[in-house]
Amino acid sequence: MSPKYKKLITRKDDPVDASTAGASPAHNSKLVELFENRNLIKRELDQITAERDSLKNEAKDLRASNEELLRQLNNLEQMLADAERGQSAIVYYRLRAVWNTCRQQLLALAEDLGGRFEKAERGGFEEKVDKDRGRRLDVLTEQFDKLERERRNLRNNLGDLQKQLPNLQKFWHKNKRAEIQIQIEKLTKQFKPIESKKLELLAAMEEMRREKQQAWPGIKTASKRTVNLWLLGLAQYLYLHFREYNIAEMARSAGTKPVSDVNFGLLNDCLIIGNHIYEVVVKLRGDKTRPEKLRFRVEHLRRGATYASDSDTVPDEACLDYISLASQTAPTIDAEAQPVGVNILRMNYWDIQGILLMPPAPAKSQGSQDQQAAD
Repeated sequence: MSPKYKKLITRKDDPVDASTAGASPAHNSKLVELFENRNLIKRELDQITAERDSLKNEAKDLRASNEELLRQLNNLEQMLADAERGQSAIVYYRLRAVWNTCRQQLLALAEDLGGRFEKAERGGFEEKVDKDRGRRLDVLTEQFDKLERERRNLRNNLGDLQKQLPNLQKFWHKNKRAEIQIQIEKLTKQFKPIESKKLELLAAMEEMRREKQQAWPGIKTASKRTVNLWLLGLAQYLYLHFREYNIAEMARSAGTKPVSDVNFGLLNDCLIIGNHIYEVVVKLRGDKTRPEKLRFRVEHLRRGATYASDSDTVPDEACLDYISLASQTAPTIDAEAQPVGVNILRMNYWDIQGILLMPPAPAKSQGSQDQQAAD
């Protein structure tokens, strides 16, 4: 017993008398149990302490967030109480509604298209996984059946040799009997490796049956590119629509800044902006050619899209520097019109950067995972 351990068991507050510690194995077992319980309680206490500290930090963050919201609410009340600034606040929230509506349309499209691709590809993926597992099981089963046939043939051959021994009891059969006995021993030795291999195959088949279902890796890169081109096409379409009266740019200010940081002019200016917002929103709802416009725009983007690598799902920003205008007489792209120099991806219109489907994150190496676990 180490001196450190002896010191632990001779403390005054130890419930076991140190003078009897070595009296019997039962006493030592009791001390070990108490020591393990002490360590367990200490670990639980450390865990509870860490949870308490985490809750304290969370409560601190919530208080800070609540104070900030109260400050913003107070500023908003002061703005609304002012005749001029109050109208600017109303315009701000109407523009935010435009921004959020466009963002929700992008989210809905991403969910719809992503769901369609997943439905089409996930079934094929699961079917492929099942077929692969079935094929591997068939290979193991075939190997097991082959071993079983070999074992059966050995058993039959061994039985035939053993049947010959009773007829070889004369002294002149000595050499023949010895030869058959050697053959019997050789055949008998072949049973053990066959049985071992059969057990290995049975264990492998059982493990294969119980193995976890392979994780769904998500839709393919080509499918993500298609979804992203539709999202970019819709974002450009919405920008061109709200480009009238400069509503798109104002909506971007409202969507990315607090109400206290914007000013849309005097009372009459705000009323005019409000009327323009209503007019453009009504036009958007009444655009019956929207599906055709989007289809032509997506095809136009597809022809000009470039990617940094084969695994990238979002086109290079450089190929989105200009937005081609739609034709005034048809839902096609007007190749003769001067394009608009706005990059909706770089400027993150309608929060599109957070909506586009990205490639899967690279898998971490086992070494880095072990290091994180150690930290």
